[in-house]
Amino acid sequence: MKNIIISSTEKDAGKTTIGLGIALSTDRSLNYFKPFGDRPIYKKKRLIDYDAKLFKNVLNLDTDYEKFCIGFDHSKIKYAYDETTIGDKIKESVEELSKGRDGVIIETGEHWGFGSSIGLDPMSLSSVIDSEVLLVSSGTGTDVVDKLTTASRYFEKNGTEVRGVVLNKAESVEEMEDFVVSEVESLGLDVLGVVPEISSLDLTRMRFINDMLFGKVVAGEDGLDNIVENVLVGALSADEMVRNPAFQEKRKLMVTGGDRTDVVLASLEEGTSGIILTNDIIPPSNIISRADRANIPLISVPIDTYEAAKRIEAMETITTIEDDFKIDKIREEVCPRLNIEL
Repeated sequence: MKNIIISSTEKDAGKTTIGLGIALSTDRSLNYFKPFGDRPIYKKKRLIDYDAKLFKNVLNLDTDYEKFCIGFDHSKIKYAYDETTIGDKIKESVEELSKGRDGVIIETGEHWGFGSSIGLDPMSLSSVIDSEVLLVSSGTGTDVVDKLTTASRYFEKNGTEVRGVVLNKAESVEEMEDFVVSEVESLGLDVLGVVPEISSLDLTRMRFINDMLFGKVVAGEDGLDNIVENVLVGALSADEMVRNPAFQEKRKLMVTGGDRTDVVLASLEEGTSGIILTNDIIPPSNIISRADRANIPLISVPIDTYEAAKRIEAMETITTIEDDFKIDKIREEVCPRLNIEL
């Protein structure tokens, strides 16, 4: 059995993408473990992690959702476990997930320092289950080298074995291969893949936005799989809004007050993927009927327009089981660039 711990030098480096790429590149039977769940959603009164849901479905895992994560809240995990018992829980979980499998992909939290105070960082995990660490790093050349220099020194000091590095989201693969790879390898780190920036992986669906905002779908439920590429805040009048070049963009998400019926009506045209109605105000029935016919989701949220737009802007774009086009892209463009055998 061969397990691997996947961590990163920064948040949103693409650990899940690389982990899925590894899983899809091998004929070995793998399971998935994410001790510290950091992308929680409620489904059927259960708290599950979006990444766990993705791996469960793509790899056809029969594992119960509760087995993929130890917890989702730092303080609750710290209250439930001490330094000894958290190690025992990790061992127990990995042993259970390994049954009938060739190995387990273990994904850490946001970055390599995340969860260190509760024993869920990659160094602690590696010492408990004796697994190598794969680091994922993204950014510009010098930025990547600086981050990997800091990380490699810390891992070496703690006696943690680093299997290698994947340079992800590269603006220029050629530049990375010509100038950055040699500098990273001079740190004693093997570069196991250089993956380009793939713009389609940054797209998301209305369903995911609704889940993250804990919204209520009041119309257009059949359009929850609409893809969102642009976000527009409906703060102007409808006449001024339609003259805005951004309003002509396709796959746009409109964020506006539920009482702004003029803006909502103007947005119920081709090119709108969905509308977030703020302040818990629901428009008249004729607008709801029109949105239903157009398959444009109207999602009501209790927060104001500024807060809703801010939360959407801060959302990480992740791959979900509904994103078949992303999964295909990972197979086509990520898998061939990885040189990782478990």
